[in-house]
Amino acid sequence: MLTFDRPAEACTALQSAVDELLGDHLGSRALEAGAGKRTRLSLPPDTYVIGVDTDPNALAWNKRLDERVLCDLMEYTPPPRSFDLITCWYVLEHVDRPDLLVERFAGWLRPGGLMVLAVPHLASPKSLVTKWTPHSFHIWFRRRIAGSQNAGKPGFGPYPTTLRRSIAPRHLARRATDLGLSVAFEGYFEDNKQRKLREKLKMTGMSWRAAQGLTRAASLGQLDARRTEYLVVLQKEI
Repeated sequence: MLTFDRPAEACTALQSAVDELLGDHLGSRALEAGAGKRTRLSLPPDTYVIGVDTDPNALAWNKRLDERVLCDLMEYTPPPRSFDLITCWYVLEHVDRPDLLVERFAGWLRPGGLMVLAVPHLASPKSLVTKWTPHSFHIWFRRRIAGSQNAGKPGFGPYPTTLRRSIAPRHLARRATDLGLSVAFEGYFEDNKQRKLREKLKMTGMSWRAAQGLTRAASLGQLDARRTEYLVVLQKEI
């Protein structure tokens, strides 16, 4: 189980893991589930990438897509075993039944195919605050604190969150086993927005380490302030 200091380091390790696991079959046919404005992984030029999203603006901006499908993921019905790679980047925390989506993804994967998921780590103060504050606060925070003036506008997050327990690492691992998938890679990292906020508050070095210790103590070891995000690669049995 790896913990990275920055998102870029986590994404580099994730890319390496995907490249190694898929080898010659690296994303010959890939699905971006909740495509958003850009494709997060680097894929070979001949990879046929299908993007599914409910936001037409985001689909239009994503230049890596070969095919754009405007619909809800629960309404998308590709043939079984259609994809070598499925990526779902910060989508599961916004839906009511993420467990059902993961089940659908598993059915769409070819044997040996990969499912790449990025979700907030529920066992962090950041996720706790996100879950119990209104969506209007999330927009305000993005605009006023994080400096994203387009926050909340069409094609831009944040989006309403559900943060169901089924996206917690232990629940995803258990579900993966039930679906014939195995955990091939997992890692944690700190979100850039949290990092920038605490740097503004001069919470770095010893003060940041003290804050992490206080968080663990106050939550009886349940919360980790440093691990705000979770990446996992699930591989389908051959």
